Amino acid sequence: MSEAVTDAPSRIPKGLASSLRSKLGAVRRKLVRVEVIRRLAIALSVALVGLALVLAVDWWVDLSMQVRGGVLGGLGALVALLLLRAVVALVTQRRDEESVALMVEHMDPGLRSRLIASVQFARGKATVPDAGAQAMVERMVEDTESYAEPLAFSNVVNTGPLQRALVALLLLGGLAAGGYYAGGAITRDLLKRAFLSDLPVPRATRVVWTSGDLKIGIGDSVTVEARAEGHAPDRGTLRLRYASGRKEKLSMEVREREPGLPRHGAATTGRYGVTLENVQESFSYVVALHDGRSERHRVRALARPTVTALSGVQTYPAYTNLSPSDHQPGEFLLFPGSVLELTITSSQPLREGAVRLLGGSAMVDSEVDARDPHILHARFAAPDNLTGFTVELLDTEEMASRDATVYRVDILSDEPPKVRIVRPSRQRELVTARARVLVGYEAEDRFGIERLALAYAIGEGGAVQRFDLPIAQVGAKKVAEKRSFLVGEVFWGRTLGRFVFA
Repeated sequence: MSEAVTDAPSRIPKGLASSLRSKLGAVRRKLVRVEVIRRLAIALSVALVGLALVLAVDWWVDLSMQVRGGVLGGLGALVALLLLRAVVALVTQRRDEESVALMVEHMDPGLRSRLIASVQFARGKATVPDAGAQAMVERMVEDTESYAEPLAFSNVVNTGPLQRALVALLLLGGLAAGGYYAGGAITRDLLKRAFLSDLPVPRATRVVWTSGDLKIGIGDSVTVEARAEGHAPDRGTLRLRYASGRKEKLSMEVREREPGLPRHGAATTGRYGVTLENVQESFSYVVALHDGRSERHRVRALARPTVTALSGVQTYPAYTNLSPSDHQPGEFLLFPGSVLELTITSSQPLREGAVRLLGGSAMVDSEVDARDPHILHARFAAPDNLTGFTVELLDTEEMASRDATVYRVDILSDEPPKVRIVRPSRQRELVTARARVLVGYEAEDRFGIERLALAYAIGEGGAVQRFDLPIAQVGAKKVAEKRSFLVGEVFWGRTLGRFVFA
């Protein structure tokens, strides 16, 4: 009869493999520490490089406050992200004991699999069936501890990336410190600007004023000027960039130089300028004087408004009985006292316009058509001394017309009616007493006859008397009549009559 012996599984005593676990714990902490420090070094290096780039670009192109704010915000966000990544490494870079033990075994193949087995038995992840097996495990753990005692487990952590990151950080920090002290006030001002100060860019030459943004007519000439403070060179450069993409550089000669108050280590000021003839397209420009640069400004070349069509309607005085007449340029034959209404069509939408009368230099206010801003209306009474007129236009882009065309105007003269006596044919006529005299008369006027009167005197020195003559058609341009008149008084035995027509 056999005897079966069953023993309960035994657990490794507490404290076994404690030295192994302590050394593995140190490795685990070092892994986290090395990665966190490496990422912090990268974040600081990026911050230094980014800030140095901002200072360099700002010094070169004079960044605006808005651009500097955007760049600073972007750089801050990037550095914050890298710092957050370093903090996250406290969690993501943790390793369990088995993983670290496996790394150590790969470093020293002499451990074979004893290290990871010892860790698993020590953590209670494995049990032994009886006391004999337990003794064997304990001896295995003791042998492993004895073998591992002289080994530096921490060498399993690769510190090369950390060392490179720290060296780069030290170099950048040294360069930054050297640049800061070498640059002196310039670097301090640039740092203040990087953190959104409104200080000007520290330069030996500062461009403090330019002609700015301009609007000119196509084909016009334009003068670009600039004023510099500090070191004033003999000449500068105007850098042009046309709308078509073409680039050009022009020399700007000094036009005025005078002593100035010291500013940023300088004590002179200068004024520079250059004239561009017959500009055909828009362009932007930057003024470069020594190490100073202006902001980029724009010159817009726009088509000036011109008169594309013009017509007029003349309304005559009421007494002429004439209907309104249409007129075109070259056909402005006006009657004194008439009113001319002009309709002017412009090549550009108008803001306002005016008509200048020549002969008296009077200005006539005009009105832009509410429905079509290309049309201008003007109305004026024609003075006697009018010789012509010009049209002045201002479009919605504030561009004024130039070289206005002179529209000639001829003023008609209003001559008196022409009247003549056709009978009697002689200037002196003898008649008998109580005779009737046949008088024939003709009257003619350009605009029509409204009234016809006979003026006469009886006897020499007699008073002039008048009476109206009938007209067959009032307003007729020509009247021809014959009428007989009775001579009613005898002088010296003879009848003498003198007739005067008006």
